[in-house]
Amino acid sequence: MSYVDFREWLGLLENRGELKHISGANWDLEMGAIAEIVFREGRDPKPALLFDDIPGYPKGYRTLFGLLTSPWRIAKTLGLPEDDIGQIDLVKNWRNKAGNFPLIPPKIVNSSPVLANSLVGDQVDLLKLPSPRFHELDRSRYIGTAHAVIQRDPDAQWINLGTYRVMVVDKNRLALHILEGQHGGIIMHEKYFARGHSMPVAIAIGVDPALYWSACRSFTPWGVSEYDYAGGIKGEPLEVIEGEQTGLLLPASAEIVIEGECHPGDLAEEGPFGEWHGYYANLGLSSVPEPVIQVKAIYYRDNPILTCAQPAVPPNDFTLCGAVASSAGIWNRLEANSIPGVKGVWCHEMGNGVLFNVISIEQLYSGHARQAGLIASQYHAVSGRYTVVVEEDIDPSDLEQVIWAMITRALPDQSIQILERCRSGSADPAIPLAEKMKYQTAPKPLTSSRVVIDACRPLEWKKDWYPIARISPELRTEILKKWQPVLHHLVP
Repeated sequence: MSYVDFREWLGLLENRGELKHISGANWDLEMGAIAEIVFREGRDPKPALLFDDIPGYPKGYRTLFGLLTSPWRIAKTLGLPEDDIGQIDLVKNWRNKAGNFPLIPPKIVNSSPVLANSLVGDQVDLLKLPSPRFHELDRSRYIGTAHAVIQRDPDAQWINLGTYRVMVVDKNRLALHILEGQHGGIIMHEKYFARGHSMPVAIAIGVDPALYWSACRSFTPWGVSEYDYAGGIKGEPLEVIEGEQTGLLLPASAEIVIEGECHPGDLAEEGPFGEWHGYYANLGLSSVPEPVIQVKAIYYRDNPILTCAQPAVPPNDFTLCGAVASSAGIWNRLEANSIPGVKGVWCHEMGNGVLFNVISIEQLYSGHARQAGLIASQYHAVSGRYTVVVEEDIDPSDLEQVIWAMITRALPDQSIQILERCRSGSADPAIPLAEKMKYQTAPKPLTSSRVVIDACRPLEWKKDWYPIARISPELRTEILKKWQPVLHHLVP
């Protein structure tokens, strides 16, 4: 890999011009609002935002938003070709790599820069770190939005790392929110709390971007550690230290590490918090009782950087990495189910990288498009609200082309299929609040509907389809070459 750790990676962003320094923004709403404006309205590529001189905090304490909001940063993080970062090319390159690297376990070391400063026992004060209040309707500050929560399965002894949001309750308590069915929730509730045991837990902030990528997406199956997966991405083991308070393996190069313990029945009111799809969709503006982390120790580097993500109406700083990861995952799922002729997959950022997904195929048989759409629509608990299947002449990442195909190539009564009672969860913003309230008191599966749109020309008369009025690739190349002095100012 071409970088050693988070700090060196940050230096590469600086050299490339993908890091913007902003001084003097307040932790209360200002940092989050600036990030939201830049990531939704700013020019591409979206820079990472490094906030310093934060009012009320020592000089050198910083926050960073937008770790993976540009194609180049994703390619750099994953060790992919950096000159081939078109949306579909990025997906293809990640698929090629993801299916071919070995898992590499971490390496335990005896020293770490994160141990430069420590607050232990009565010294613990979470408010010494500039955790933001992100949105105007949030009631609390969140220290965990772009991080890794670290747990150990007490039976198999494997380490799980997941990006589960973490709210500051007070100086020595945090509230941990994990969605149903996620690995961290299974470990906590079924492996510890159901047995009456307390759970050791750690939170690592400012980790190697490859580890953050591994922790914030659902790449690893049960029993496989994200440490091993991130080591495979980098081609070398990540360095870890053993936590003094928990015995957990902690990233040696992290900016901040928090060690603590969760006790069965120890709950605090968590939320509300604006979520990844742009809504307060858990229980609206009501808070929810969530497990408390009793903090035992905080460690941090000199001049620590608290990494953050700003979930909001898309696009936001989750959506691009989500789009790449989900697109590759759906493509893999299609090929695993022997669907031939897939030419491209793109999960659009306006659908948060999961809710509006487009598959491009070369039609090879009757029902091919419908088959691909149905399989793709069931990829994830809250993915595929709308799945559109187009032909190979349509770029699935170009929304204008996709809409053109939808409205010209198929009749609505023949192309749209609505699927009822599909898998969902409490994060789904389309499920009424009343149903979620029932789920809190008497848990039962939450379901929602999904739509598959076959926007391909009907195969039975495709050969007789109307000619398309569009410049040929050959003429386009000829014109661009001849008229380059004029067009290079007009065409990207």
